Parts: sequence; C-alpha cells; structure tokens
Amino acid sequence: MLTLAALWTMMMAPVAEAPGPGPEPLSVVAMPSPEDSTASFWQMVIEQQIIIRVPAQRSSLNNFSAPPAPEMRLRQAPVEWKEKKAPKCVAMRNILGMQGAQRDSIDLITRQKQRLRAQLNRGCRALDFYAGFYMQGSKDGQLCEDRDQIHARTGAKCEIDKFRLMVPVAKNDD
Repeated sequence: MLTLAALWTMMMAPVAEAPGPGPEPLSVVAMPSPEDSTASFWQMVIEQQIIIRVPAQRSSLNNFSAPPAPEMRLRQAPVEWKEKKAPKCVAMRNILGMQGAQRDSIDLITRQKQRLRAQLNRGCRALDFYAGFYMQGSKDGQLCEDRDQIHARTGAKCEIDKFRLMVPVAKNDD
C-alpha cells in the first residue's frame, strides 16, 4: 500500500523537461470494492484439533524403579482376567487411564470400571506407552479398531487392531 502511494505521488509530481521520449505513465491498480458484484470473495478456514492425554497407571510392566509393594494384612483372592468380545469402538470421553498388559497390548480403564484390552498392530510394543498416550479427537468422539492411532510420548504411533473386554474371574487355589 505504501509503495502504491509513493508511485502515485511520483506520477503526479511535475516532470522536468528531459531530452528524448519520457517514461510511459504508470497505471493505478486498485483493490475491488465490496460493492462490486464482479469481485471475488475471501475465504478463511479455521481448523480445530483436539488432543486427549490418557495417563498411565502403574503396573509391573511400567514401574521399574519402585520397590515391591508391602504385604497387606488382608489377603485378597488372586484375580484372573478372561477375554470376552468387545465393541469395535470406545467413546474417548470414557477412557480414564491405561496400563501396560502384555508385550503387544495395553489395557484401557473406563469410567464404568471396565478394562478393555487394546491389541496393537504388528511392530508396536506396549513398552513404548509406559508414560501413557495421546489420541487425536475424531468427529464421532470414538476410538475405533482398524481406524484410529494412539501416539506415545516417545514418538511411536500405533493403530489398534482389536478390543477385548477383560472380565475378572476369581482364581481357585487348588
């Protein structure tokens, strides 16, 4: 805009007589006014990105430096987990935390106190997610198998292959 004003003043200033042909006059270029019907419109796109952090809860897989927990006086019955069929998608707002479970899977803990085992795709290790993970919000608010990725703080990205519902079963000591 400043250049255009400087050129305009130079064009309007009186010119000294110089021998030979003079420079060609400059043409003024103006922005189209909003009232002009032939003017093109301006478009602005605003994108929003939501990142959700899921913290890790301590387990034997990711608690390397902590000493063993002291023995409690009340002895609890050991619990075994049995895998059952689970839905293909989980609402992101229901995921409270996670624990490393096996070499290639992590357990998601939900608001309903359920445990869902998320089996990671080939080449992904649960150990990469020792500090929790991030997930990018989707339009439907769901974390789905064979669609969404989870991101470790170490930089690893893994897709979830399958969800399994983990049901506690009292272990019988025989």
